Amino acid sequence: MAVLAAALALSACAPASRTAAGPQPPASPDTEVAATPEPTAATPESAAAPTLAHDWVEEGQASWYGPNFVGRPTANGETFDPQRLTAAHPSLPFDTRVRVTHLATDRSVVVRINDRGPFKPGRVIDLSRAAAEAIGLISSGVAAVRIEPAEASGGPRTVRVDPRLGGYDVIVPGLDPGSLVVLRNEAGASVLVRAVPLTPQTGAEGGGEAVFASSGLASRLGDAATVMAD
Repeated sequence: MAVLAAALALSACAPASRTAAGPQPPASPDTEVAATPEPTAATPESAAAPTLAHDWVEEGQASWYGPNFVGRPTANGETFDPQRLTAAHPSLPFDTRVRVTHLATDRSVVVRINDRGPFKPGRVIDLSRAAAEAIGLISSGVAAVRIEPAEASGGPRTVRVDPRLGGYDVIVPGLDPGSLVVLRNEAGASVLVRAVPLTPQTGAEGGGEAVFASSGLASRLGDAATVMAD
């Protein structure tokens, strides 16, 4: 009886798993991100995001996770939202912003780390659906990527109108064309935009320190906006 009691006590202490039911086909989102972690307090918006050495690089397989995790807590205590540009990484500090580049297409996206995983051999990062869509990862499910430090936001940038732009296309000097990022205005409102392969017009006010947008988007953003990951 003593042996049975000890075995029961040990099994009661085993951590629960966040693994979803059954393996998925190659084109399906990852269903195994992390064993259930103890949520920690999310970093306040005003706190400085962790930084990486400028020459830090990691390569490996990226996957994405989605429907079965919607609304569930991430490892840092947030609620998982597949429409935000976030990702799970085994060890990077929470709120670290990294650029993930699809090695086959050269498309990239900046994401913020807010979860732990993946824990499958060869996998280095799990992307939200929005981030996976940005680099063309949805159909393949898994692809080789490069992870490197994202550019610092550098604080608010002046918003200028460029008549060549429309919709949610923007010119953000310093960002790679095709990058999806979030612009946050001074009122705290955010909008997801795409950097396009254009340069500011000659003589444009603000030059390399501004964000250029269509007149409609500029009106929505106001006088200044900060480049964020999500």
